[in-house]
Amino acid sequence: MMKMQHLDSVQVAFLQRELEDLDKQVYTDLLPGNKARDYIPDYPGVAEWQESVTYKQYTLRSAQVRTGGKNADTLPRAQLTMTPHTRRIEQNPLGYGWTIREIAQAAATGTPLDSLTVMAARMAAARFIDDFLAKGNSLDITGLLNDTADVNIETPTTKTSGTLWTTPGNTPDQAMADVSLLTEKITTGLKQTDSPGFDKFLLLLSTTQYAYAATTPRTTVSDTTMLSFLMKNNPWLESIEPWWQCNGAGGSSTDRMVIYPRNPIAVAGIVPQEFRPLSPQERDLEIWIPVVSSCGGTVIRYPVACRYMDGC
Repeated sequence: MMKMQHLDSVQVAFLQRELEDLDKQVYTDLLPGNKARDYIPDYPGVAEWQESVTYKQYTLRSAQVRTGGKNADTLPRAQLTMTPHTRRIEQNPLGYGWTIREIAQAAATGTPLDSLTVMAARMAAARFIDDFLAKGNSLDITGLLNDTADVNIETPTTKTSGTLWTTPGNTPDQAMADVSLLTEKITTGLKQTDSPGFDKFLLLLSTTQYAYAATTPRTTVSDTTMLSFLMKNNPWLESIEPWWQCNGAGGSSTDRMVIYPRNPIAVAGIVPQEFRPLSPQERDLEIWIPVVSSCGGTVIRYPVACRYMDGC
């Protein structure tokens, strides 16, 4: 009689692993997109070591200009006044590392130990910068979407005031009137300024607002969407884009739209230090890599060229 040999538990486990169809693809959780750097120009010339940024705003002050004779000796005087504006920069220290045993195991098995860990740290730094550029720290640093001390919040048109664009009974024309109101307020405030870069504006909408504008026909008998109509017929719009950070960014957690020139003279994000890992350090039984990054939120130097509107 032939004697059967039974596999022990270790051999069985090995055989099961070999028979499995292993998926070599690495999957990670889906995270919110970091879009602030696409929408907000960088503030130039800020060194990594700076703790704050100060810029000077000059204003022309002049007595009323009047006519006078050729021998007039009481001429009105033109003067400049300067107001300094300082913005603090927030540091974002973090780090990552592995134990000595993990490093030895990875080296012995050819496992790419560092890739996902470094990716996680890089994404954490990017998330910090994106959130700061959008909304600051809710204390002394403001972002693009919450500088309410300087930027006017316009009231939506009568029909949509207090209701969403998507509310039954509201029409595309009424929603487009809200956009027209924003460009009207900005262009009226700017008074056709001669300064370059203040003639085209970026309009950021919440994801709900953008989806409505991009898929809703202008009229029931039109094959042109609201979005296409606005871009074709509003000469002040450079672009209309969605940004999930606008979701719930307004008063009482309503959606907030914002319009402004994509021009670093007017609006600029302070990012002196990108994701930067330092030299590995031995700490007890692990190797630790400190990481630094920094951000000072978004500076809006010319609030007259920027407007908010909530609850649409």
